[in-house]
Amino acid sequence: MFRAIIPFLLIVFCAACAQVGVLSGGGRDVRAPRLLQSAPELGATSVNPTKMVLRFDEFVELVNPSETFRIEPSDATLSVVLNKKEVIVSLNEVLEANTTYSLCIDGGVKDITEGNDSIYRVAFSTGKILDSLKQSYRVGDAYTKKSIGGVSIGLFSRDTSKKARYLTKSNKEGWARLDYLPKDSFFLKAFVDVNKNGSIENFEPQEQFFGANVAHNDSVAFLLSVPRNVRQSYALKTKPPGLLVGHIPQEIDPLDLRLNGKQPRVLRLGRDSLAISLEDVEIGPITLCTPFDTIQLIYSEKDASAPLKGEVTQMVYGNPVRIDWNAFLSAADVTKLKIVKQDSSLVLLDSVQIHKNALLLYSRSWPQGKLKMLLESNVCQTKTGKQNTKQTLDCTYFQSGDLGSLIVRFSSPLSDHLVLLEREGKTVQSYRYAKGAKTTQDTYRNLIPGDYQVVIIDDLNGNGFWDPFRPDSKQSAEPVRRYTQVPKVRANWEVEVNLE
Repeated sequence: MFRAIIPFLLIVFCAACAQVGVLSGGGRDVRAPRLLQSAPELGATSVNPTKMVLRFDEFVELVNPSETFRIEPSDATLSVVLNKKEVIVSLNEVLEANTTYSLCIDGGVKDITEGNDSIYRVAFSTGKILDSLKQSYRVGDAYTKKSIGGVSIGLFSRDTSKKARYLTKSNKEGWARLDYLPKDSFFLKAFVDVNKNGSIENFEPQEQFFGANVAHNDSVAFLLSVPRNVRQSYALKTKPPGLLVGHIPQEIDPLDLRLNGKQPRVLRLGRDSLAISLEDVEIGPITLCTPFDTIQLIYSEKDASAPLKGEVTQMVYGNPVRIDWNAFLSAADVTKLKIVKQDSSLVLLDSVQIHKNALLLYSRSWPQGKLKMLLESNVCQTKTGKQNTKQTLDCTYFQSGDLGSLIVRFSSPLSDHLVLLEREGKTVQSYRYAKGAKTTQDTYRNLIPGDYQVVIIDDLNGNGFWDPFRPDSKQSAEPVRRYTQVPKVRANWEVEVNLE
């Protein structure tokens, strides 16, 4: 994966000066407490303290010291107490010889009036030399490209280490920095510490460099993503009365699933998500078995008695128009379904089909504009005899003249690439260009008017999906290019855009 090296940006992590006194009609105090003195002093060498004392220029408060105070390298646990303007930090273990340490305080000290805080660093060495290497980091989302704050960036002694030797966190702009680093080789890793245990877990957004390197006075980019869990099902929940939905990896064959010992009917919702029919389940415990795990849930009386309901996409075009239900269907009586146009006349349906939990409506005379679907009781029925209650659904139907096209010219051929069109944060169209494709221009039609983003993915393994970070095979997330400056799509227009 291409890794951009960002030009060096100096971020000074130090206490801001504060003028503290009695306010008499002046402006609000927005400055953080100023660190006047520390023992040991900043930059001290040949010291081996068992405690550190920090004196500020005003009365202060502590904020979550167990999370906001740390020593780097992490060779000692800390105990922090407050005495008026002084913060006393006890080092509970003996520090290593000839090592540079930094006491890091990230928002852990604030003034007692306005709550202003800052970031403080006090560096010292147990040897004669104070290490001076530094490195800054830029952190973003591998797919959306947005900056991420609160990300832990660590230097690890070994590739398999769970705890970082040095650790910092990104600010809200996605920048982070480590100072006073030694000329040693470390493994660089970045992760969102969701469970706050200081270790990288598989379910956390992450990235790492698979090779030890010595820190340089430069900047490094991290692009985070959550590794796919291909051997575990999770986030399963009932969608009453008749569905069980959740994460079941694509690698698990639906034919290998067993629900209370029986093979259930299933619907693939996405690459790693399934809807499983509960039509053969009775009230009480339910057990879903996959080749890798077993999940146990409760199908309650409340779940079983929930009404059968349908929902339709708000903006539709083409055939069929689809009504999705919260259970798999077995029968439908469309004489009890009326679709009303804006002029109060009815839409004539040519045919109706049932596909698992969907009712598919076909008509050669779908009208332009708003539609109201009036469903009487017992339009749809499940295998267990559950019937829908009276319901009204609204949608807007778009004809070809209401839709637009986007002509996109690409800067290079689209061999082994995916092109996605996103509207309001959702993928509305996706295309895969096979290896060897020489396409440099394409037209994407039937687009609802509005703003779009064009997303280009390097499909390096040719599987037709974007793959996030894969720690087991030591592969970074597949590269994503995101183009946001795309002209607004207009009805009955062909809009052109050049992507550089």
